[in-house]
Amino acid sequence: MGCHRPFGAREIPNPGSRWGTVPRFASGNAMMYAKDRGQIEELVRFGAPVAWLEDPRASERLAGQRVRMPAYGEALSEREIADLTAFACAVEGVEPAGGEAAAAGRELARRQGCHSCHGPEGSGGMPNPGSLGGFVPGFLGGNFSDLVRDEAEFREWVLDGTSRRLAANPLVRTFWRRQLLSMPAYRGELTGEELTQLWAWVEATRASSPE
Repeated sequence: MGCHRPFGAREIPNPGSRWGTVPRFASGNAMMYAKDRGQIEELVRFGAPVAWLEDPRASERLAGQRVRMPAYGEALSEREIADLTAFACAVEGVEPAGGEAAAAGRELARRQGCHSCHGPEGSGGMPNPGSLGGFVPGFLGGNFSDLVRDEAEFREWVLDGTSRRLAANPLVRTFWRRQLLSMPAYRGELTGEELTQLWAWVEATRASSPE
């Protein structure tokens, strides 16, 4: 991440490249470099899409830029390459899971900054000192099922920043009072349709990722 920068950080200059900078993650510009998941894997494995490497003009351009993407094909295992490819696809929205409603929910989550706390595609969030698990929960894995039993409870979380079921538990309330970060309440800011779209995105993301 040293070259691509953390989420939201400014891109570092890269004189000689076509766009003048090293692209950062979650910026939506992946499609300038890769057309699909396969080309993103080629970027990880070979340092550039194969079509670029086979094009003399593109190869000359790559050789002239200050910062060059390394080729990790011999340094990483097949599983590690697959994981990096999946991560890049997730943060850039390449081949996202679900249909139109899920796509609208994903874009809404991006605009509202949900990824900043819950992680790329809800994969797990940032540290949250004092909380029950020590971090902001994501949407993937079994932890989510403990916090959100159904769409109705999901809507409670989004609208009120809490769950009536969990708020009735004294132990949970103790952790909530001392945790550094708390879920914001979006009541009055989101429509019923937008809540439906967010839930469609969460469901599609969970369905596409094994627990």
